[in-house]
Amino acid sequence: MLDESPFTPAVDRARSDVRRYYLYQATMSQGFIAPIIIEYVLHRGLSYSAVGLLTALFTLTTLLGEVPAGYLGDRLGRRTMLVAGSLLTIVAMLSFGLSGTFSGFLVAYVVWAIGIVLRSGVASAWLYDTLTQTSEAEQFTAVQGRAKAFELVVSAITALLGAWLATIDWLYPFLGNAGLYLLSIGAVLGLSTSVGDRSDAETFTPFDAVPAVREFLSVPGLRAFVVYSGLFTAYLSLVATFTQPVATSVGVTIAQLGWLYAGFSLVSAALTFFSGAIERIVGIRSWFLGAPLFIGSLFVVAPVYPLVALFALVACRAARNVSKPLQEQYLNYHADSIGRATILSTVVMISMTFMIGFRALGGLLADVTSPINMLAMMTVAMLAGLWLIVAVESPVPAELVPSAGSCDDGVATGTEVNE
Repeated sequence: MLDESPFTPAVDRARSDVRRYYLYQATMSQGFIAPIIIEYVLHRGLSYSAVGLLTALFTLTTLLGEVPAGYLGDRLGRRTMLVAGSLLTIVAMLSFGLSGTFSGFLVAYVVWAIGIVLRSGVASAWLYDTLTQTSEAEQFTAVQGRAKAFELVVSAITALLGAWLATIDWLYPFLGNAGLYLLSIGAVLGLSTSVGDRSDAETFTPFDAVPAVREFLSVPGLRAFVVYSGLFTAYLSLVATFTQPVATSVGVTIAQLGWLYAGFSLVSAALTFFSGAIERIVGIRSWFLGAPLFIGSLFVVAPVYPLVALFALVACRAARNVSKPLQEQYLNYHADSIGRATILSTVVMISMTFMIGFRALGGLLADVTSPINMLAMMTVAMLAGLWLIVAVESPVPAELVPSAGSCDDGVATGTEVNE
C-alpha cells in the first residue's frame, strides 16, 4: 500500500483513508442484482430489443450527466457527490424491485444512471489526489486494484445470495443491494477531504472546465487512448449486459447464475488484486493491445463451442475489472488535480457514446439472431474499430506511459514522462 516511512501525520491519515476507501468500494458491489437483473426484466415480459433500448437510454442518461457531474465533483466536493450518488442508487434499487412495465423500468434505469454519474470519476479522482499528497501516486493502480478486489469478493458472496433470494421473491435482491449502498454512505462520511474538496476548487468554473478538457485531449497519445479504451470498454459493457441470456442459452439455470457470477467475481478479484503487478510486468500498453485480441478471439468461436462461450464470459469480466484501474492510472497521471474529476468524466462520456450504439444495435441483433451470435458479430466490429484506431495513431505510445516510480501530477507529454 503506502511506504512504511516516514511516519508523518499526512502518511498516517492517508493510510486510514485508503482503508476506508477499501470499505467504500466493497459496499459499491452490485452482487445481489448482478446475476438476475436482465432475467428479471425479461421475466416481466420485456423483449431483447426492449432490454437493449433500456440499457441504451441508461447509457444516454449517463453520457449527458458525466461532465456536469464531474464538474460538480470538482466544485462542490467529492464526498458530497459520493453520498448523493449512493442515495439515488438506493432509490433506483427500490424502483426496480417494484416495477413491472417498460416505463417503470425506464424511471429506475434513469435514476440509477444519475446515481452512477454522481460518483463516476469522483472516487478515482479523490483517491489519486489523496495518494499524491503523500507522494504515493504511483501506488494508484495497486490500491485501486485491491479496492476492486474487495468489491469483487463481496460481489461473489452476494451473487450467491441474490440468485437464491430471487427464487423466493424477485424483490429481495434489490432490497439487499439497497442495504449495501446504505452502508456505503457511512464509509464515505469517514473519508477526509482531498485537493478536490479544498477551497481552491471554488475558483474552478465552467469556463475553466472546457480548456482543461481540451488541453487534455490535445495530446496525441491521450486522444487516441481515450477513443481506443472507450470502444473496448463499450464492448465489454455490451457483453456484461447480455451475459445472462448467453449463459441461460447454453444451459445455465437461474439458480446457477449465482454460482456463475460468484465465479466471475472471484476470478476477477484474484487478478484485480494484483493490478499493480500486472502494470509492472505486462504494462499498460501491452495489456490494452493484447486483451481485446484475446477476448475477441474467444467470442468469435463461441457460437460453435458453447463451453468456450462460458470461458469467454469469465475472461471478459476479468478483463473489464483489470482494465479499469490500469486505464485510470494512465489518465489520472496526465490530468491536473483541479479539474481531474471533470476530465475523467469526459473520458467516461466518450465511452458511453459507443455504448449507446452497441447496446441498441445489440438488442436488435439478439432478437433477429441470438444473444451469442450477436456478440460474435459485435466482436468483429469492435476489433475492426480498434485496428482502425491503431492504424491512424498509437493509442498507448511508450513515451506517454508512466513508469512504476512516476508520481508527478499534472498533464505530461512526450519527454516529460519518465520511460
